[in-house]
Amino acid sequence: MRKIFTLLFFCVATLTMSLQAQEIDNSFVFMDVDGNVFPDGATIVRNEVGLFGENEVINSGVYVKNMVGSTDFLKVNYVIGRIDNGSYQICFPMNCNYQYEAGSYETGIGQLMGEVQDIMSEWFPEEDGECIVTLSIKLYEKQAGFPPTYEYKADGPSITLRFVKGDIGPEPGIPGDVNGDGEVNIADVNAVIDMILSQNISPSGDVNGDGEVNIADVNAVIDKILN
Repeated sequence: MRKIFTLLFFCVATLTMSLQAQEIDNSFVFMDVDGNVFPDGATIVRNEVGLFGENEVINSGVYVKNMVGSTDFLKVNYVIGRIDNGSYQICFPMNCNYQYEAGSYETGIGQLMGEVQDIMSEWFPEEDGECIVTLSIKLYEKQAGFPPTYEYKADGPSITLRFVKGDIGPEPGIPGDVNGDGEVNIADVNAVIDMILSQNISPSGDVNGDGEVNIADVNAVIDKILN
């Protein structure tokens, strides 16, 4: 038991140091239509289905705001962790991208069109299901010369969008069995830590059921192991 406790303590300490080492540049932030800024690492659930022509759509209602009048260029890296059906769209900063499968993607690099810009992050579902996407802002500086090149500058904040159509509850299984192997052990602690650090979030990582995946869920898994 002492060996298990030591290993769990080491995992949490490693996660804490990693999170502290990640410096976030908040020159640009994610916010809602009312100007409320989403904190870095936030998970936002959207389930209001509207229509775009004849197609159903769930809009994230997420905008990017330039907080300091920055002249930096930026792009958004986005990881689709789950898409049960349909397509995901993001239009930022200048062009629209459409994806139909889970994977890691990125927008083009450009400047914000004004102080605030709607990123038009939307899921077009074809039937009940979920689409989970993690968005991360990346900042760049434009270099002299032609054709233009861009040098990476800093990481901006990240958020996770969970689009839901229909009555989709938490994933079935043993509480705390994050990796779905039928057991609750150190592997599940590592699975939650990986989600937090990579921002590739899955609903199974929300062990304590508060709608977010963070260090509290790591502690929740540890509590289930020890008790």
